Amino acid sequence: MMPLKLRTFSPAPFRVHTELSSMPPGSPAGHSAASRNARLGLTGALQIAAIGVLTTATPAASHSLQEVEQQLFKRERYFQSVNQPAPEFTLRDAAGRVHRLRDYRGKVVILNFIYTKCPDVCPLHSEKIAQIQKQTNISPMKDQVAFLTISTDPRNDTPKVMKEFGGQHGLDPANWTFLTTLPSQPIGTTRQLAAAYGLKFTTMPDGMQMHGAVTHLIDQEGRLRARFHSLRFSPVNVTIFANALVNKAHTPHPHGTEALTLWERLKLWFSSWWA
Repeated sequence: MMPLKLRTFSPAPFRVHTELSSMPPGSPAGHSAASRNARLGLTGALQIAAIGVLTTATPAASHSLQEVEQQLFKRERYFQSVNQPAPEFTLRDAAGRVHRLRDYRGKVVILNFIYTKCPDVCPLHSEKIAQIQKQTNISPMKDQVAFLTISTDPRNDTPKVMKEFGGQHGLDPANWTFLTTLPSQPIGTTRQLAAAYGLKFTTMPDGMQMHGAVTHLIDQEGRLRARFHSLRFSPVNVTIFANALVNKAHTPHPHGTEALTLWERLKLWFSSWWA
């Protein structure tokens, strides 16, 4: 088993507004407020352009998974590389259909834990996942990536609540599924599952749950390969890592080739928007 690699970071408060957390090296910092606001308005277009570059890269120009991990260590402070079996589970969706993690073999899984009565972190986390899903679904990866959200509050997250939640936060049911416990399972099953993934949900006297936010990426063989901690990671970086998992059998880009690498092409796109 490969040793777990963790990029250390200092906890930061959650913020409601969207941030460009991964500006490329050398980007100018002295823009006026008006100019900066105008550029912030282009974030969505920038992300779409970046994903377009990402998903049209040929296999010969793709980076190996290891190379992408090394780039993320430099560029994404909330990235943690992992390589271990993902904890298995058997849960159900809002329609009562049973889902097992092993049912998703052959696909990359982007997994997170929430509860719908959460007033702050969980809605923001869900909207962050929706950004990643939007980037994924405009690319050929749409049918190769599954998004799973697991409720840690099965008593209150009823089928009706679960059915309404996705639309309220921009999640597309085409490849996103909200899961909860089976009727026969103990009420704490999904909190125990979250703990198995390394994330603790503690129920407080008022019924709220104290917890962090982690986005987990699982490869096609059911191995946990990455965690993106907190809400301050760049959605583009998650999409890039998911793409690396989808294409991890590709040959690394050979040194000396005239073709631009994936990271060079992305850097050109970022530079063109922020010049």
